[in-house]
Amino acid sequence: MKFFAVNLSTIKYGAIKSLLGSLLLASLLALTGPVSAGEPLTLKQTMKQMRLQYKEALETSSADSFNQYMDTFKVHLSSAKAYDFSPERKKVSLEGLNKVERSLADMPVATAANLAELQLQLRGIDQLRKEYHKKTKPSTWELLLSFFK
Repeated sequence: MKFFAVNLSTIKYGAIKSLLGSLLLASLLALTGPVSAGEPLTLKQTMKQMRLQYKEALETSSADSFNQYMDTFKVHLSSAKAYDFSPERKKVSLEGLNKVERSLADMPVATAANLAELQLQLRGIDQLRKEYHKKTKPSTWELLLSFFK
């Protein structure tokens, strides 16, 4: 009979431990999630979202979907422009984002007739991305010196 009582308390302890562990894990996940409601996206997250919208727009076969992806892309572009860039990178970063914005402003609304042409035009924006990411990427020396600032 004593053996049964030990197992019962062990089971209760195990259940409580499991429940507390689950609650702790759920709390940590809730606190460290990528973006909480109402919290603005970081520049990195915004750029990832822009890249996703860009990629989806290139791959879609629907003009309506293309237009939706581009509208979302433009919202993220506006968010990126509002980011507080470091003084040494601000001019170049905004210059690149403004070029992207102008390229998109020149694009008409997509239709079934012009979708392929607009997707080809959109590929030019990727060249701007590559160009400006190279310009704003810190050098190895800048990274090393930043530790001493």
